[in-house]
Amino acid sequence: MEIGRTGRVQVEDIVFLVRKDARKYARVKDLLTMNEELKKARKAFDEVKYAGIPN
Repeated sequence: MEIGRTGRVQVEDIVFLVRKDARKYARVKDLLTMNEELKKARKAFDEVKYAGIPN
């Protein structure tokens, strides 16, 4: 089986492996959701931070 990047585990691989274990699947989805929320919060914080700097 050929994979795009050998030796590197992708997020989709983890989701695929835990899909039948409801508890682990829910935890993985929860962590992924939190990760996305943190990315958005960091981006919004950076935009506010840089918007407040006078040129």
